[in-house]
Amino acid sequence: GCDVVDIGAVPTGVLYFAAYELGNGTGVMITGSHNPSDYNGFKILIGGITQAGEQITDMYARIKSGNLRVGKGNVSTEDMLDQYGETRCGDIQLQRPLQVVADWGDGIGGVCAADVLRDIGAEVIPLFDEVDGSFPNHHPDPSEPENLVDLIESVKLMEADIGVAFD
Repeated sequence: GCDVVDIGAVPTGVLYFAAYELGNGTGVMITGSHNPSDYNGFKILIGGITQAGEQITDMYARIKSGNLRVGKGNVSTEDMLDQYGETRCGDIQLQRPLQVVADWGDGIGGVCAADVLRDIGAEVIPLFDEVDGSFPNHHPDPSEPENLVDLIESVKLMEADIGVAFD
């Protein structure tokens, strides 16, 4: 029975931004994050609070018991990527140009992060920026050193100022 605004396939930051900009700070995202490609989950934000732990357990109990409201809602769509980029770029500008190697690991960050980095004044050298949930190049988990090998080599090869990796 909820009204839903579909913002499409976007990174987590865009979901949080849209939840704030479009309403009451509530949003849900289906995500694999940096889990194996056959595992998905939900990121849930209600009233500006990310749901976790006991909140998720309580939600599961309500679903299992059928303690749910029923109604008829509407679905609309909204493209938030441009507005997100414009807002971030209004908040941040580099004091000097930086050459940035950015490794998206074929994750969803590839849909907008390069544009945001360029708009704040960075020269971006993209790595693996085609969104592909099978992660053909490496898993998008920058906490694992083996997933940073290409990024480290590219920073050295390009003599870049910095390398960043996204999950």
